[in-house]
Amino acid sequence: MITIRKIETLRPRLRVRKVGELMHLAFRGEELEEEYVDSLLAILLESDIPSQADKDFFTHSFNSFKMGERLAAEDIYYRTLTLLGEEAADWDFLDEEGRLDASRRIILPHRLLLDRVRSPFNIGSIFRSAESLGVEHIYLREGCGDITSPRCARTARGALDTVSHSIIGSLDELKGPFFALELGGTSLGSFRFPESGVCIIGSEETGVSPDALALCESSLGKVSIPQLGAKGSLNVSVAAGILLYSWSIA
Repeated sequence: MITIRKIETLRPRLRVRKVGELMHLAFRGEELEEEYVDSLLAILLESDIPSQADKDFFTHSFNSFKMGERLAAEDIYYRTLTLLGEEAADWDFLDEEGRLDASRRIILPHRLLLDRVRSPFNIGSIFRSAESLGVEHIYLREGCGDITSPRCARTARGALDTVSHSIIGSLDELKGPFFALELGGTSLGSFRFPESGVCIIGSEETGVSPDALALCESSLGKVSIPQLGAKGSLNVSVAAGILLYSWSIA
């Protein structure tokens, strides 16, 4: 457990965030000593970020928590998020600087090549799924959307900092085996995933490029996700998430 002395050395916003995160842990069952809880409240009351109304709320909620109302700890957590203009990421593991803790990741020898995926929103969403499902590295082929876009960062929710990635100009830079997530391939439930390899995911409009598809056809081929609807296709980030989960448990 981080010490009160350490929390007091953090920047003001990070101090408030850390108090909220600790109370969220308390809601989920982490045991905090009463003196420690009192010190957390004192940090909030001494901060210039909460208004007086916020401080009154915190005082009441901390007292309720000490009297056994565990939900009060969650109320404190969400109030700190509101103060900071942030959203909840309830199950994230964060380091002392408030970033995703990369040391908590289980990394599999699974790599992705995004082949001209254009939308920064989709790229960020794929990064987020990749972070959760053990992807070792993401290659972005030249022509992909801008990973520095705020939309990409917003949907990635910190995963751009924890998933290793690079931009490549040539497929010759990659080592297989290779397979493509593409229509007309082996059904997801029957495909034999490699222990280690590269899955190529194509653009939203045209799919996997001909040269990349040829590389896959000479290696492990294509895998497809069976569908039951009339639409005929899935959003590329949704399809990537389904694929990565299936690969992670294969």
